[in-house]
Amino acid sequence: MKKGYILGISCGYHDSAAALIDSSTGRVLGACEEERFTGIKHDSAFPTNTIDWLLSSNSITSDLIDVICFYETPTEKLDRISITTKRGGWKNFFNRQHILRRNKIQYSKTESLIKKLGNSNTKIIYLDHHLSHLAYSFYTSPFKNSALISVDGVGEWETTSLAFGDENNINKFLSTQFPNSLGMLYSSITAFLGFKPNEGEYKVMGLAPYGISATYVQQFNKLIKKTSNGYELNMEYFEFDWSDTHMFNEKLGMLFGIPNRLPDEPLTNAHKNIAAGLQFTYEQHFFSLLNRLHKTTKSDNLCLSGGCAYNGTANGKILSRTKFKNLYIPPAPSDAGSAIGCALHYYYNQNTTSNNTVRYNNTRPFMGPGYSNEDVMDALAKYDKDVYFERKLYEQIIDTISDEITDGNVIGWFQGKMEFGARALGNRSILANPRDPQMKSRLNRMIKKREGFRPFAPIVRQEDSSKYFNYTDTVPYMNQVVKVRDEWVSELPAITHVDNSARIQTLTKNQNRHIYALLDKLEIKNKFPIVINTSFNLKDQTMVLTPEDAIKTFLNCEMDTLIIHNYIIKKKII
Repeated sequence: MKKGYILGISCGYHDSAAALIDSSTGRVLGACEEERFTGIKHDSAFPTNTIDWLLSSNSITSDLIDVICFYETPTEKLDRISITTKRGGWKNFFNRQHILRRNKIQYSKTESLIKKLGNSNTKIIYLDHHLSHLAYSFYTSPFKNSALISVDGVGEWETTSLAFGDENNINKFLSTQFPNSLGMLYSSITAFLGFKPNEGEYKVMGLAPYGISATYVQQFNKLIKKTSNGYELNMEYFEFDWSDTHMFNEKLGMLFGIPNRLPDEPLTNAHKNIAAGLQFTYEQHFFSLLNRLHKTTKSDNLCLSGGCAYNGTANGKILSRTKFKNLYIPPAPSDAGSAIGCALHYYYNQNTTSNNTVRYNNTRPFMGPGYSNEDVMDALAKYDKDVYFERKLYEQIIDTISDEITDGNVIGWFQGKMEFGARALGNRSILANPRDPQMKSRLNRMIKKREGFRPFAPIVRQEDSSKYFNYTDTVPYMNQVVKVRDEWVSELPAITHVDNSARIQTLTKNQNRHIYALLDKLEIKNKFPIVINTSFNLKDQTMVLTPEDAIKTFLNCEMDTLIIHNYIIKKKII
């Protein structure tokens, strides 16, 4: 393959993103979600800003792009929308024509924008949606062969795909078709509980441990059942197959014996029990699929992708409830990661042998924009009336911040390149003391401004993880929920959820040397090499991208100290 570049794109539904691949090596040169540039959470727009950044940061022009890969096949998706429109009856069919027209216009614009990129010889590839998911997880994994599974809401028609990856090849052997979808089931119940679909699923997972799953087991058994192709939903209770405004109908409320919750209404025991029942039901069918996958592939390795791969509660049980021995979940398993997946699929299917070293290096999460000290100083100059700062060596910063965290201060932490994916992994993070019994409440109420039941995640050194948590595997991307060991539950109240669990991130020195050094200091000063890590953003905002974004967010909440590179920043008291 001649020297050039492969551009991967995902957009049109949610979490629009783009990625740039070196076509001679397969190395991912950069990747980022469009929302980070626009400030619109889950932005679905064509990733113009991301593409501009990818080109400029790599000092190339668009005419050097050999191939543009898109993460799904729009014609098949439009066919599905057209067909499912009819399921709501003729009245709703006519009312739904605007949806079909809107999607046709959207994809026409997307196709037009894609054609404007590259040069006259640039190849344009449209890849199957779930194949893009599978490719992202497999081709960035450390495995030469692996069982693969992708679970999400819906691609073109597929909602679940089982496959086997071997060297450069991915072979799908089983799929579940729309409207049967574990992702749509989870999103529908999320909507029923008064949270926003494609965003509030995290909240439902956090709410579930407060409930009793057995309360609604009979009701959930009426909603979904196992089949030869995996599972089947009872569409008598749902409308998402033909409506873009109603995911469920009044029969669902009759089934549960309560009306759907409105967003501002209080959460009752019934809501908690429904959340618990949903998580239990999801896990039943998810593990049934995984056991079938292992029986077919007989692989020790598993790569997980699709939006449902963010279900950390289920993920944390995979190695104990299946025969898989090794698990890999990439940092951005939902649609954003498919921008990398579709590009890597093209690359590896053009080469006769895979470069496993390159593949493994592509797992690094810090693929977004980074900023210079000059950028930091320019941002600080704009807010000189509001903040003062001090520049120190990193060793001095680590020492100071470990003291502040131990004393109960909340720290904004901004370093290096931005994370790719939904999780802050130590470069755009808010850090705090896991031992402070008031910290969870303070962070939820005063900093994140979100529901009080939501838990916070810890970072722990990899070598210490099994000492504090009932889990021995690596969890570099904060995508698995595991149990806190009984002897430490009372010592770590701010990161221990109501069911004694925590969504952990394990860390080695090579992965993030500054956070690792901070953990070393915290072990000395706070007795535990553990720190709370949550994303650097406020409610309904995207993670901060630039130094100026970080300063603005710092000034708009009750955060105590901001660290940008080696600058310690404090608020001026007026």
